[in-house]
Amino acid sequence: MSDERTELLTGLVVGTLVGIGVGIGLGVLFAPRPGRETRELVRKKASEVGERVRERAHEATERVRDTAAEAAEKAKEAASELAHKGREVLQEGIERVRHAYQRGAEAAQEKREELLGRLEELGES
Repeated sequence: MSDERTELLTGLVVGTLVGIGVGIGLGVLFAPRPGRETRELVRKKASEVGERVRERAHEATERVRDTAAEAAEKAKEAASELAHKGREVLQEGIERVRHAYQRGAEAAQEKREELLGRLEELGES
């Protein structure tokens, strides 16, 4: 996962938590309820917030896992493709060397025959 996406996700989770906390705080301050009801309401809301945070964290974790799995698969495909291209280039290089060797051997044979022919001419003269 890219740093930008991680920062965005972190900002979203932090912003959500801060917003929920501020909302609960303002609700407690301005609620026209007795202390016992207010405390019970705060416990209930805190529990709900905790559950939402766990859900969001789980969702974020799943997205990170999915993204990491996708990145790993793409990297594996790229490595496989690179290995295939490397084998092709190596094979082409081997063929070039074989061809050059063959041309060199043929040229050497021609030169040998030429030199042998000249020696025979010199021997006959």
